[in-house]
Amino acid sequence: MLVTLFISFILFKTSNVQSSEKPLTAEEKYPTVFVHGYKGTYNSFKTMLDRFEHHHGWGKKTLEVYVSDNGSVSYRGTIPKNPSTPPLVQVIFEDNRAALDKQAIWLENAAKLLHHRFEVENMNIVGHSMGGLATTKFLENTNGHSFLPKTHKFISIATPFAGVTKDSYDQINTGAAVIDLKPGSRAIKHIYLNRHLIDPAIKVLSIAGSGDDVVDVPSATGSEKIFDRNEFTSTIVYDPSISHSGLHETTKVDRLVGDFLWSKR
Repeated sequence: MLVTLFISFILFKTSNVQSSEKPLTAEEKYPTVFVHGYKGTYNSFKTMLDRFEHHHGWGKKTLEVYVSDNGSVSYRGTIPKNPSTPPLVQVIFEDNRAALDKQAIWLENAAKLLHHRFEVENMNIVGHSMGGLATTKFLENTNGHSFLPKTHKFISIATPFAGVTKDSYDQINTGAAVIDLKPGSRAIKHIYLNRHLIDPAIKVLSIAGSGDDVVDVPSATGSEKIFDRNEFTSTIVYDPSISHSGLHETTKVDRLVGDFLWSKR
C-alpha cells in the first residue's frame, strides 16, 4: 500500500508540474530585438539579457547580429522554429557613433536577416538612448515594406526624442551621431515630420528616468508627439540614483519591459 501511495504521489506531482508549463502564445514566440545606443557595445544590453534569462526566467538570448560599418551583416546563434521561451536577439553596430540615417539602414539589414534566414514574421524592439531613435527612423523608413518582420511592440528607454539635454555632451563626445542628437537637429526634425509613416498598429512604451543626467524626462517622453496615432504609454522611473546608462541595468526597468512585452507581474 505504501508503494502504491508513493507512486500515486509521484505521478500526481509530475502531472501538476507538466500542467503548469503552458506553451507559449503566438506573441510570446515573437523575437525581441535589443538595440544599443550611442557608443554602445555588446556589453550594453548583456546584463539585462542575462537577468531576463537567469534571474526572471523570461526568455533566452539565442541570436547576436553584428552589422559592420559598410552595412554587411553577420550573426552567431539562431532563432528556434518553435521556441519554448521568448527568443531574445541582440544587435550590435560596429560603428557605434554613426549618423541616425546609417543606423536605421543597418537595423533594416538586421531585420532582413531575421526574415530571410529565420523566417521571422513579427518582432518586438527595445532601444536604449540613440537606439530608440534609430528604431523610430527604421519604423518610418520601412512601413509597408515586404520581406521584413512587422514590429509588434516597441520600447524606448531614455531615448532623446527632443535631443540630448546635457549641455557638455557635444563637447566631450565625437562622431556624426553627436550632431544628430542635438536638440533641434535636422535628424530629429525629420523624425517628427515623418511620424505619419509609422504603422499605427505598433504598441509603444517610452521609459524615462528622473535621475537621467543625459536625457531629461521631457525629451525621453517626447515620443508621445511622434507616436500620436499609436497605442502609447510613457512611464518615469523615479530614482535619482539611476543614471542614463543605468536605466538598462536595473530590475525596475526590467519589470516595465517584461510587463509590457509579456504581461509579467
